[in-house]
Amino acid sequence: MDGNGTQPVEDRQVTSGIPLEILFNKRRRYTVYCLQKYQTPIALADLADEVARLEYDAQTLTQVPKEDVAQIYFDLYHCHIPKMETADLVEYTQELDTVQLLQSISGIHINTSINL
Repeated sequence: MDGNGTQPVEDRQVTSGIPLEILFNKRRRYTVYCLQKYQTPIALADLADEVARLEYDAQTLTQVPKEDVAQIYFDLYHCHIPKMETADLVEYTQELDTVQLLQSISGIHINTSINL
């Protein structure tokens, strides 16, 4: 708690026990949105494609620069997926290079239009 008697944002949790800080990042919100949409393990490369399309508000992936899609893949792999795994939000399977949403949080609705 801070001097005002409130909990710091990074320590707050949404109802499911997920740290609120995890969902502050737009790329992570897009990731959860995509995983909820497909409701099955998805290849990390396909997830990066979907997140890129959402970030660019593009109808097709051809409207997104390939370099940006690659950067999103690396960001997901090295930064966002590990943070989300630590928070028990997703499960990454290295052998298959797939990501899936954990059952315990599948009821959360993610609004991708919010800018935090």
